[in-house]
Amino acid sequence: MEISRNSNDIVARHLTVAMAQGALAAIGISDAVVVGALPADLPRVEVREDRMDILLELQDGRLMHLEYQKKKEPNLYRFLHYDAAIVERYRCKVRTIVVYTDEVASAPEQLDAGAISYRVENLYLSRIDGDATIDTLRQHVSVGEWTAVDRVKTAFAFHMRFTRRTPEQAFDEIVEVIRRIPDQEEQRYVAALILGFSAKALTDQQMKILREVAGVADLLYSVQREAIEKGWKEGLQKGLQEGLRQGREEEKRDIAKRMLQRGVSVSVVAEFTGLTESEVKQIMRSLDR
Repeated sequence: MEISRNSNDIVARHLTVAMAQGALAAIGISDAVVVGALPADLPRVEVREDRMDILLELQDGRLMHLEYQKKKEPNLYRFLHYDAAIVERYRCKVRTIVVYTDEVASAPEQLDAGAISYRVENLYLSRIDGDATIDTLRQHVSVGEWTAVDRVKTAFAFHMRFTRRTPEQAFDEIVEVIRRIPDQEEQRYVAALILGFSAKALTDQQMKILREVAGVADLLYSVQREAIEKGWKEGLQKGLQEGLRQGREEEKRDIAKRMLQRGVSVSVVAEFTGLTESEVKQIMRSLDR
């Protein structure tokens, strides 16, 4: 007779099922009434890579897990799965904050699964005073100050609450602020962030303006100038279009690199640049080398 390595588990399982309600009481658990047994085996064969939006290391030794959501998360199972993997890998506590970038009024914050009690913090951008935010940004840029905090506030401004400005007025003032940022690279990056996070909230004309700020207009000019300097005569238009296409592809990859280096998630980078997630992951791997 061959005895299985997990014979204790098998016997215990059969005893529990056979004795039903009396099984747990026999070992001292009297406050749980069993009504049936479910399959305990959870077969799973998968090769996958889960990628969260942002994971940060905090000074107090914890990790901060940030998720950006455009729609209400129906439950917290996905985030629980992420955080369990984080804890298993890093062996430390995790603080999870879900940032809602659209007009979501409420979303689940707790998951009570008995043995597992899980909680996240929800942050609703629509509850932040957008008027006060723009006033602060205007003040900072007027005295030549610009910080990473200002960058984030500008990127999220369109999702905040406005009472003293119309959305159109808010857009015009934010673009004015961006154009007054001392560093031109920073101007382009902030415009790219807004396009990535707020594209659905913008009109076609507003998108065009932000693309110009992000450098697409400069790209068009440089390609055209190069074509003329090379003395193209016949097929100038075709060459210009091809050069612009190639230039845009390089511009997309360059923007993707900068966004990834700043911790922007693969899905957001892909959505903004138009690259596939596979292409963005390839760029990320090249940065890790």
